[in-house]
Order: sequence, then C-alpha cells, then structure tokens
Amino acid sequence: MTEACRHRRTRLIAEDDATTYVECLDCGELFETAELDQALPPAPGFEEDLSDA
Repeated sequence: MTEACRHRRTRLIAEDDATTYVECLDCGELFETAELDQALPPAPGFEEDLSDA
C-alpha cells in the first residue's frame, strides 16, 4: 500500500486577494492553501503549541 502524499514541496500557481493556489511538486495535485492545511495530518510526535513555551 502506498503512503498518501503529505504535500511538503509546493510551488505557487496563482493568488488573488482571497485565495492562493499551489501545486504539489511530488504528486502534481493542485489545491488552495486552505485545503492544504485541512488535508495534512498533524506531524507525529509534536503536540505542543506556543502557549506551552
């Protein structure tokens, strides 16, 4: 079974006042940056935020 792409390497395709579109350099998927934030699972082993600092 193949692992899902984590979209770590992206390049800017287009942007306007409301939206930024990027392309994943690994798998070729195009998406809005808001979708990228929702699509990625949290990094394993990192469960702190700046309020814990």
